[in-house]
Amino acid sequence: MSVTIRCSEQPPWTVLSVGGELDVAGAPDLRQAVVKTVAGGCRGLILDISELDFIDSFGIGAVVAALKRLRQRGGELALVCPSPRIRRVFEICDLDRIIAIHDTIAGAAGSRPAPAAAASVPVTP
Repeated sequence: MSVTIRCSEQPPWTVLSVGGELDVAGAPDLRQAVVKTVAGGCRGLILDISELDFIDSFGIGAVVAALKRLRQRGGELALVCPSPRIRRVFEICDLDRIIAIHDTIAGAAGSRPAPAAAASVPVTP
């Protein structure tokens, strides 16, 4: 199975919904989607991984790279992860201490305002 990535807006946030398997094969697709989204002016990004079946160290690396890219530009990343099994991976790596993890997109979008951003560019992998 491969990774699927869909882009939507939850103003002022941009949401990348990631499904399937975020592994060695799928992580580059997420990295590319984040690069394109941030280059389009996005400063508030929600990664919705509620449809993710599997994540490995390459997937974790892609999420950390997204966080780094956004923070270097004054932006912020929030994660939507209702699955206890997937969330546990982030907790084991202590990433739940530096990335806000929520159960829903509404919870992530309402937790705090996104940093000011220019208009974002839709992403199609």
